[in-house]
Amino acid sequence: MPDRSKLRPGDRVRLLAVPKADLLQRQQEIREGVAHAGYTADTIERILAQDPVVVIARVDEYGQPWFDYELKTEAGDTEEHTIAILDDESWDYC
Repeated sequence: MPDRSKLRPGDRVRLLAVPKADLLQRQQEIREGVAHAGYTADTIERILAQDPVVVIARVDEYGQPWFDYELKTEAGDTEEHTIAILDDESWDYC
């Protein structure tokens, strides 16, 4: 299993699944009636469907790797997202 603490800017990774924490957060937000419940999980599912290969853009001061992603909408627009790699089961090296 890969180790996210070893990721560095420029590393290419393939997203494999939505992190468990994001799935649990979506379930909780739906139960609580939060507006836009599960936004992060939904976004990652859309990335998985479009092109799951991402490039690590930076590692923050806490060692958390982040990637930027331009996601195409159904209307043809582009949304910009910045997402952290949260667990080691949700990705693998390319």
